[in-house]
Amino acid sequence: MRGPHARVSIVVLGLAGCATYAPLPLPDDADLAREVSLAPAEGGYDIDAIATLAVLRNPDLEAARAKAGIAKAQAFATHLLPDPQFNASFDHPTGSGSGLVDAYVVGLSVDAQALLTHGERSSAARTAYDQAKLDVLWQEWQTVARARTLYVGSTFDREKQRFLADLVATYAARAERSQQALRTGDLSIDQPASDLALLADAQRQLGNAERATSTAELGLRALLGLAADASLPLRPIDAPTLPTHDDVAAALAHLTQSRPDLRALQAGYASQEHSLHAAILTQFPNIAIGFNSARDTSSVNTLGAGVTLNLPIFDGGHGEIAIQRATREQLRVTYQARLDQAVSDAWQLWNDMQSLSRDVAQAEAMLPANRAAIDRARIAYQAHDLSATAYATLLASYATDRTALIDLRTSLWNDAIALATLLGTQVEPMGADAGR
Repeated sequence: MRGPHARVSIVVLGLAGCATYAPLPLPDDADLAREVSLAPAEGGYDIDAIATLAVLRNPDLEAARAKAGIAKAQAFATHLLPDPQFNASFDHPTGSGSGLVDAYVVGLSVDAQALLTHGERSSAARTAYDQAKLDVLWQEWQTVARARTLYVGSTFDREKQRFLADLVATYAARAERSQQALRTGDLSIDQPASDLALLADAQRQLGNAERATSTAELGLRALLGLAADASLPLRPIDAPTLPTHDDVAAALAHLTQSRPDLRALQAGYASQEHSLHAAILTQFPNIAIGFNSARDTSSVNTLGAGVTLNLPIFDGGHGEIAIQRATREQLRVTYQARLDQAVSDAWQLWNDMQSLSRDVAQAEAMLPANRAAIDRARIAYQAHDLSATAYATLLASYATDRTALIDLRTSLWNDAIALATLLGTQVEPMGADAGR
């Protein structure tokens, strides 16, 4: 096939594999839902439901998954064989000689080195995609931990807020009574001033608790891709289960197979191994092999082959090899440091949990007696058998102990969530139906 038809066929073949373009505009509005698609159980969402919603709805995770698609596309692109190169030239004689014809040269060549390193480059891209997927999985784990932490903060801050609201109401009633007694002359200025000071301190604590509750609840809604006013009822939560020393040791023994970030570093290291091997292969002479067909102006037709060879005299790829080896060493020590840190953090968290658990148990054991003492003090105060100052002191001490217990429970849960995330284990409330 010659002439215009041949040229058209070449153009059609060249365009057959071309992709098309369509614009994709950016959104103009926020994509925050006002309702949760997963209906809550009776009493609200528990900690596991919140974790599930976080994985399904978190906007940052959606962006991370889209970013992993770039690595997938890169793996696809690297898997493709290199395209051959086509070259052509045409000469038209312009002299006065007779018997001259148009001359042409057409040729086809391929980069042999690109074919030689194709397998290693393709393997490097595939393992890099594996790393990207594992990075997304690790981000999912962290998002689950963040959602659980915000859930715990919301529930316990709300509990503290309710308790402090009752305390403010108690102090407000006392302050009102003492102010009335001051106006009738039944009290001196000292007691009303003390009551007002206690009320002001309780109001300050209540304000802090309200702000903490609002911050945690709004943060949880944002993490779930929900609007600030979306309904998100949460169930109360019990103490977390505590892993034993053997539980932690067993989880650490399988840490390199369970932790997505460590597996991602393993994949990255494997990808770097392939990249280093590819760099070593490139130190051999780069060969481009070509074939051509030609006709000169005297109508002599030829078929030929050509080889282009670069001589690795000065560079020889040694600089790239040194870079790839240094990168591999950096990845190796990074992996070792991450593994060492994970083991140290696990035991540190476990030890902290043992101490917090003892403190919580001690505070909980004292709580019924303290509450009973407050009830007796209230009766004695109302019967004028206990001074207002003594009653206020007992009430303030009880309030301090109660808020401290809530803070201890929050810290214990936060450590339990952190340890479960680090080890790749589950964390659940104590008891079969606790928190459910």
